[in-house]
Amino acid sequence: MVNIVIQGCTVTNWSKEPLLTLSHNQQAKLGQAIQCSRQMTSDALQRMKNYRHRLLVKSIDPQMAKDFFQSGADVKEALEKYFGITTASPGFGTDFDTIIGKIELTDAGLQQPFDIVVGHIHDWDDVKEGVSDFFSEFKKFRLRSAFSALGSIRTGTRGWVSPGHALKRIHLNVDIINSDPRGKIARTIVHEGTHKWANTDDVAYKWENLPHNAGGYANLTNNADSYAWTCRRIWKRVRHMPAGS
Repeated sequence: MVNIVIQGCTVTNWSKEPLLTLSHNQQAKLGQAIQCSRQMTSDALQRMKNYRHRLLVKSIDPQMAKDFFQSGADVKEALEKYFGITTASPGFGTDFDTIIGKIELTDAGLQQPFDIVVGHIHDWDDVKEGVSDFFSEFKKFRLRSAFSALGSIRTGTRGWVSPGHALKRIHLNVDIINSDPRGKIARTIVHEGTHKWANTDDVAYKWENLPHNAGGYANLTNNADSYAWTCRRIWKRVRHMPAGS
């Protein structure tokens, strides 16, 4: 059974896995990921606020903006790639203020103690999808893929926040603690943190034509994955993190 405090956060096991435990290595890795998630939102918030100041000064004195403020290239890249907006986009100012506001809420939440639930989390939709994929692959005599589909029931969901639960605790799949580097675990914590503290939705995930809004999505300023990938991207630039971090 898990009931420990890591980086000020209370970590417990998923109720459906009462015998689950975390090794010392898993606990250490989760602690590093919590630290990274806090750095991600803090770095992104600071860079975005600085960029907003730069744009304001630039509108009055372009040379002063150039002399006293960073270019904000990392912010511009992230906004275009994960929110599909540029300074030329209609309503940019309002959208940018919304993005900063939601990162601010998430950062405030992450910097305080919060609850994390760990386990091989899955729901009924994961079960139905896994079983359906199993039979589809089995009929094609792809046995390895078929049994892999069953295994994905317990590992396919990286995390969630239950909106119907009063505590809205962040759930993490223990499999990502085992397999992912700390930065990717942290990205998931940020994603779920925006659900918890900034009331975001899952409008689109990165692999669903999210980059540069190739999917033509509306309301990406309320999309959890846009925030998660933006914060991770800026964190990597600020801290000169290597690829795969």
